[in-house]
Amino acid sequence: MNVYKALVGKKVWIGMVQRGLLYIVVLVVVIIIAILAYSVLEQQGNAVNPQVGVTPLAVQMTDPPNVPPGTQALFVTYSAVQVHVAGSNQSGWVNAQGNGTIDLLAVVNSSKTIAKTYVAQNSTINLVRFNITSAEVTVNGTAYNASIPNRQLTVAVTGAQKIGPGSSAVLVDISPTVNANGKSEYVLVPSARAIVINSNASVSINLNVGGVVPISSAIRAMLGIGASQGGAGNQNRNTTPGSGNGILVVAGPGNNVSNFMVRNISQVNGTVTGLIYVRYPVASSIGVPTTLHIGESVGYACDNTEARLTSINQNGTATFTMLLNTSRPGGCPI
Repeated sequence: MNVYKALVGKKVWIGMVQRGLLYIVVLVVVIIIAILAYSVLEQQGNAVNPQVGVTPLAVQMTDPPNVPPGTQALFVTYSAVQVHVAGSNQSGWVNAQGNGTIDLLAVVNSSKTIAKTYVAQNSTINLVRFNITSAEVTVNGTAYNASIPNRQLTVAVTGAQKIGPGSSAVLVDISPTVNANGKSEYVLVPSARAIVINSNASVSINLNVGGVVPISSAIRAMLGIGASQGGAGNQNRNTTPGSGNGILVVAGPGNNVSNFMVRNISQVNGTVTGLIYVRYPVASSIGVPTTLHIGESVGYACDNTEARLTSINQNGTATFTMLLNTSRPGGCPI
């Protein structure tokens, strides 16, 4: 009998130990999962609550678009807004919280905050990128969907101004060209440049996503633009009537043409230098330094984004011909 009780007691004790070990294992697993989840969020650069040594950063958009006569609205839907940080322990792409739709004709003389994040003080923002998921243009009271040859826009930030201790913003001066590609078909060709602005007595920054502020004279000077412009006055700005099977797009330093970011234009050498961002078969966020001569192309025929350098202009810009409707059977390489 005593032996039986001893055996039963031993089994009970073993069961208690096993349950205790199980609880410990579960607790360890939960802790490991929590640590991994935090590490992933930190590495992905998701915007978190402000901490010591970080600065709130708004991503803002302003726009003098190039649109056909009679255009009343140009709605662009954007997503996946990111800024690229350099010169700090936070180096790399940082996600900014915000996505939605903006009427680009409504922010010709103002800027609208489209996303917000936090970055380390004294760091440098050298790139900003986002996706344009759809576009709609209203011409003479009728709305049309516009096709978009290049849906991801990577924009170089002019200068190397550091992020200050107060609020800051990356202002994207987006100037897409909308061209009529038939009686009721429109194509939106994205192009943009960007600057960093820090708040001070003459510059106001709205950190609230959706907030709108007028473009000040100080910011106009940074962008190199003149006085306030009316929406109708910007129609067909920088556009040139096309001939043949392409649409002409005028670009300057900081503008994107297809997968090519213009950095420098040399009239003396007859060249345009910049960065090409490979899309196929595997997309890359690292630009490849490239020098274009007149007659050479960027982009891809397979997705109707091929653009040929047509001319170098006296005003420091370059003209590219978008070679539409040249896609080949079989699609792009994947």
